[in-house]
Amino acid sequence: MRTKFLYTNLLILIFLGLNHCLSGQPLLKDNLKTIINGKLWVPKTSVALGEQFFLERMDLKGSFLYKGTQFNNIEFAYNISTEEITTAIETLDKTKRNIVVNQYFLEGFNVTNPPYEFSFLRGDLVHSELNPNNYYQIVKFPSALYVVKRKKHKVLKSNQSREFKYVLANSLFLVKEDKLYSVTSKRDILKLYPQQKKEMKFFIRSNKLKIGAKTPMDAVVLLSQFDL
Repeated sequence: MRTKFLYTNLLILIFLGLNHCLSGQPLLKDNLKTIINGKLWVPKTSVALGEQFFLERMDLKGSFLYKGTQFNNIEFAYNISTEEITTAIETLDKTKRNIVVNQYFLEGFNVTNPPYEFSFLRGDLVHSELNPNNYYQIVKFPSALYVVKRKKHKVLKSNQSREFKYVLANSLFLVKEDKLYSVTSKRDILKLYPQQKKEMKFFIRSNKLKIGAKTPMDAVVLLSQFDL
């Protein structure tokens, strides 16, 4: 049933994508300021799986930081395999179109998924060594900035079916005293907190935390207790 529903949505989106009139207003509940639109979004059949989208959803709720202006109550999707953020606009002829938001002007965005909130910034606004064409999830702490580059790669399944699947390829970082540190395991964090190393080890064991690319939010649990 879920697959049938997703394929139905796909056909609708392909139909909407046939019109190339791109100028107009975004569909916002409380804001009529214009967003400069990006290219028309044309979905592919792989969208039916939904695995390549952040939280595997195409109906994220949140806000955009666009050329220094915040736009609230926006519904959008974030494709973490292609770095494309898509949203709906209303064109001058009052029809709905799905576009890829112009990345040059989109500085960041927030995703509200109660009880959680996820904040993303463009790489050049996080640290000079990060990719300015990518978006990074950030979590601020008093003495450090925790950074997650969420990524998925498309690979062939191993069952010889010629079908594809998406695998996690996240990268984790800490920015401390303006220096960027790569985080691949708990050891990388412990080195940056030498005076709390013993207590942090105990906390990791007691709470069965796994610091790594597959569980990026476990580091947030740890830092929330020790970077105060």
